[in-house]
Amino acid sequence: MTPTSFDFIKDAWRTLRWWLPLLALLTFANALLEGATVAALLPLLATLGGDASSKPDRISRVLAESLGWFGLSPTAGTIAGLIVFLIAISAATFITQSYIASWLQARYVASWQRRMFSAFLASDYDFFSSRRTGDLVAAVTNEPWRIGLVFSQVNLVIAAVLFIFVQVVIALFIAPVVVGLLVAVGALLFATTRWWTVRAAHFGTELTKVNADLTVDTSEIVGGAKFVKATATEIRAFDRFAGSVDRLEALSFGNAFDSQIVRAIFEYSGGLLVVGLLVLGPTLLSVDVGAILVIVAIFVRLFPKITGLRQNLQIVDFHIPAFGIASTLLREAESKREVATVARPDGWPAHAPAAIVLDNVSVTFGSRSLLQGVNIEIPSGAFVAFTGHTGAGKTTLMDCILGLRKPTSGAVRVDGHALDSLPSVSWRQGIGYLGQDPMLFNASIGENLRWIRPRTTDDEIRVALEAAAADFVYGLPNGLDTIVGDHGSRLSGGERQRIALARALLGAPRLLVLDEATSSLDAETEEIVTRALMRLKSRITVIAISHRPALVREADFVVHLSNGSAERIETSLAQFAAD
Repeated sequence: MTPTSFDFIKDAWRTLRWWLPLLALLTFANALLEGATVAALLPLLATLGGDASSKPDRISRVLAESLGWFGLSPTAGTIAGLIVFLIAISAATFITQSYIASWLQARYVASWQRRMFSAFLASDYDFFSSRRTGDLVAAVTNEPWRIGLVFSQVNLVIAAVLFIFVQVVIALFIAPVVVGLLVAVGALLFATTRWWTVRAAHFGTELTKVNADLTVDTSEIVGGAKFVKATATEIRAFDRFAGSVDRLEALSFGNAFDSQIVRAIFEYSGGLLVVGLLVLGPTLLSVDVGAILVIVAIFVRLFPKITGLRQNLQIVDFHIPAFGIASTLLREAESKREVATVARPDGWPAHAPAAIVLDNVSVTFGSRSLLQGVNIEIPSGAFVAFTGHTGAGKTTLMDCILGLRKPTSGAVRVDGHALDSLPSVSWRQGIGYLGQDPMLFNASIGENLRWIRPRTTDDEIRVALEAAAADFVYGLPNGLDTIVGDHGSRLSGGERQRIALARALLGAPRLLVLDEATSSLDAETEEIVTRALMRLKSRITVIAISHRPALVREADFVVHLSNGSAERIETSLAQFAAD
């Protein structure tokens, strides 16, 4: 058993606790009942044979003594009735065990999905920005399912081992020599098929990579369908997708065919062994024909279990790498967990416009300098616009203000408090954010507007829509119940932008952040939205990244960034204070 397997068992125990021993107890009880059912065939055959002079076997003697305790004689009818009773109890036990096993598997998979997604959401923004989206999606969707498959296969392995153990013990009472021969053959077959088990583990590790690549390729191509169609590159897109599918096909075929090879080795070898026992057992091993028949009956049922055991172990080896990979990603996410303080500092304003100071803020990423000694003071209620060429540091600066990125040196202060000492939830709940490509869920307009504050009233929504020049919503056939489509695909770019702006305003923000927020608007609509934003002056602090003249000219002051530095500031703070 590998270290990963031990970690898997410990994790399952931490998650499911005492349900696991109960499952094992039911599994053992089922194996014991099935074994007792088969063992009862020997005394039944003896009573049906009617040879009173033959010496009763040990199983028959034990059964006769047990029936005697209840005042029953070991007749054919009594033993047949006992077998029927054992079969009924065995079936009930099997159904109960299967129910609990299926429920625990589903619960374990759901536990992994919850843990991983919760850890992802609690991690800092760097965790997301440094990984492919498809890798994280695959980790939440594919890997827990594979871990659940490992759980089910381990359960089947335990069931098979217990069944084999019980059957072998019963068979030892009947014909020890024959059992020794069969166990030796089984061990030899296990050793012979070890190579395929090792290869299954290799296939399983590769499967995780291929699944992630397939998820990434599919999401990127489907998400970029407009670009693909507009550039007539469908063939190139298909070739990229097909490359991952081809790799997945090769892995799936290799593992499936290996399983059939292993199955063939066990089943056909077992068939030859059973024939040999029937023909040579009575002569060479001096075993009674009745005992041989029961032994054969036991091992006819046993060999499929042994075959299944090897296949179950191969499936475990194929999928167990998913547990190691998912565990590593989970630890990485937990190590990137944002430190969240609970208590608000004294003097923290809950509703007033935010006052923000960037004090000698620098940010480096590897050897690259993103910001260099930026000093900016943004008074409460100011409207500030950041401009600059691509790569000037505007987005990095905005991320520092949002608390998504920590400065390498220097500090960001909000209302006189260091940002890293503030409760991140309290600060961000007071921020209205609107990016260039607004995030809309495939739901109704009403549901999207209520994303930040679920209890928002229809009257509040109407006011926000009017402020964002988005009251076109009420002219749609279904109004607020209109489904926007995937990422808002059923709306125009300007409509998406205005609905997202209304959502940002509904949060009653202390700070409104606009990241190229009017870039998708036509000049007339932009003018309407800009006038709406101007009405928010002094009530909300507004920070905008923009190159659009309509928005920039209304700013109280404009910060020009170049190569990570605040190159110049137009409109002095003194003049802003005087205004």
